[in-house]
Amino acid sequence: MGFRNYLRDVWNIFDLVLYIVLATAVILRFALTNETDFMWARNVYALNLIMFYLRILQLSLIHQQLGPIIVMIWRMVCGNTFYVVSVNFYCHVLQKTQQLKTFC
Repeated sequence: MGFRNYLRDVWNIFDLVLYIVLATAVILRFALTNETDFMWARNVYALNLIMFYLRILQLSLIHQQLGPIIVMIWRMVCGNTFYVVSVNFYCHVLQKTQQLKTFC
């Protein structure tokens, strides 16, 4: 009954998935030798890092002083997302038309 009780919390399941993804990344890192195949290991490491950051953010929301700061930073990131996506799209279009080579 102990393990079933452990799996009732969503964050415990998230932690298990986090560990599985980390183990997969380490296995891929040492198993793949070709440079193009090695990109799979890097992508899995990147996914693991994103999951780890989400877990740390969830833990810091509980803290009395850090919680409101994290909420404020999250709202600022959401507010600036449209701007960042627009600038990246603009740079991508200009690079495709060969008008902009060094800025983006």
